[in-house]
Amino acid sequence: MKEKNKIALLLKNEREALGLSLKEVSKKIGFVHYQTLSNIESGGREIKAWELAKLANIYGRDIDFFLWPEERKGEAKILWRNPEENKQKEEIKRRFLYFCGKYKNLLRLLGENEQENKEFFLSLTKNNLLNRDSFEYVTKIASDYLNLLQLGSRPACSLTKILEEKVGIKIIHLELDPGISGGSTVGDFGKAILINANDARWRRNYDLAHELFHLITWNYFSVEEIYKKDRKGKNRIEQLADVFASVFLLPEDELRNEFRKKVESRKISYLNLVEIAREFDVSTEALLWRLVNLNLLKKDIVKNELEKGIIKDFDRKIRTINWEGERPYLSSKYISLAIKALQMGKISKAKFAEYVDKKFSEVPSFLKKYGYDENEDYSVEYSIT
Repeated sequence: MKEKNKIALLLKNEREALGLSLKEVSKKIGFVHYQTLSNIESGGREIKAWELAKLANIYGRDIDFFLWPEERKGEAKILWRNPEENKQKEEIKRRFLYFCGKYKNLLRLLGENEQENKEFFLSLTKNNLLNRDSFEYVTKIASDYLNLLQLGSRPACSLTKILEEKVGIKIIHLELDPGISGGSTVGDFGKAILINANDARWRRNYDLAHELFHLITWNYFSVEEIYKKDRKGKNRIEQLADVFASVFLLPEDELRNEFRKKVESRKISYLNLVEIAREFDVSTEALLWRLVNLNLLKKDIVKNELEKGIIKDFDRKIRTINWEGERPYLSSKYISLAIKALQMGKISKAKFAEYVDKKFSEVPSFLKKYGYDENEDYSVEYSIT
């Protein structure tokens, strides 16, 4: 098969895999008539370099995917937080893996370490993860990781930064549908976590800790084991991930101390509970269940209050400012690496726009938002005495 026909077939397959029509893609790329794209896919018209680059971006692929398909490795699998099928998932999967690959490339271009620090991954025992004392075992694991990562008394405040800077886990924030809260994966780019940028900050913190558990236990469970549910419709491993996240984000000693400060006459108000949740930057619901597990609140009372929905409404009203905060974009470290690569001349302005998923014309304003001026010379160095 001729080279242009191979590319043509790949382009058609990628479009159809995403469920996109010729008209939809033609509109995205800027073709006046969809017949132009149809001719490219049939091999009747040569594709231009800029067209291939733009189509690769639309399909969430690197351009090498089409130019050298024989060198393509098996695609990394994503462990979704919600296993239910969703028509947006294939597109999100492509974008997530695309940015993971770009992340790795930026590290390579800048000569920075692109391997995760393996000393931060403790050796576990699968039998202990599945026996009847598994919740206690996971509680200990969470405490061990808190000490290992030195996250302090308020883990959520520095978790993202520590995982990216210290552990080497790539964290990507994308705007997802409500039915997709995130996921995790391991590939030739290392370990990575996908988080829904549309979620409230405390929900993102919880999902990040939840997915960290899956990366910690990545080699211990098969996908089938992770998604398997028991007779009550519950999934054991997902429950363990929730226990890990809860203990990890709400350290026992610190939480007990804050709880005691808020108790008056053996009672604690909704307002004080929300303040504690805000202090640890977690949802009030996560806080309540953690307090139940520590025998500080009664399970029946908490369950009843949550079913009423009053405390959730109370939580939302008090945290209005937090709800309306700016959504994270991709990854602070990723963007910092891309800006550094641009300033050092490792990538062009056009390539930078591709890396940060912005139009070429948007680059100046994007750089300004992060405190940089494209006309400024950042290569000045100082001699050290």
